[in-house]
Amino acid sequence: MKPLMFSKKDIQSNSPTSKKLYSIISTTEKKSALDPIYWETKVLHQINNIKQKADFERNFINLVILSKNNKTKKKIFKIYYLRNIPRFSSEVGKVILTN
Repeated sequence: MKPLMFSKKDIQSNSPTSKKLYSIISTTEKKSALDPIYWETKVLHQINNIKQKADFERNFINLVILSKNNKTKKKIFKIYYLRNIPRFSSEVGKVILTN
């Protein structure tokens, strides 16, 4: 089987194609649980397609925890959180600010 190839723009858009890609990606969650790229892809889709706030927060927390050794990404997530504080619960704030 060929790997699934798509760009970040494909997954970020609010289109039927991005929703199909997201559903395909979501079915592999158990196999990709420790892969930061997997969580980044899920979060990218959910940034523009927020319908399930709890899922977005859970995925964002997983991404932050798995990327805690990458200083650049850690800074990016902290900035994103600080710019969008009303979008998140206090649990996300605790995780972001303690890491």
